[in-house]
Amino acid sequence: MAKIEKWVQYAAQIQPKIAELFSEESDWKIDLQELEDEENLKAFFHALATVVPCDFFNKIVGDDKNHVAFNHTANLLCFQFVKVGGKD
Repeated sequence: MAKIEKWVQYAAQIQPKIAELFSEESDWKIDLQELEDEENLKAFFHALATVVPCDFFNKIVGDDKNHVAFNHTANLLCFQFVKVGGKD
């Protein structure tokens, strides 16, 4: 149960920071209209779901995974937490 609670806590801490990117007051504002373009939307989610987490992972654990290798690690985590949490 502790694993579920911890990932929920982390998600709750991370999500508002990502939401700030879309705030008018943000120095790093991303215009939501920009993401209406399919290529921009794909690029945003690639950066959000793969590039940035891969970079953090490599720095934290001292690894040098490329994006595909990191994606494999992320998929393993998805399955691990689905089994623990009982929902997907």
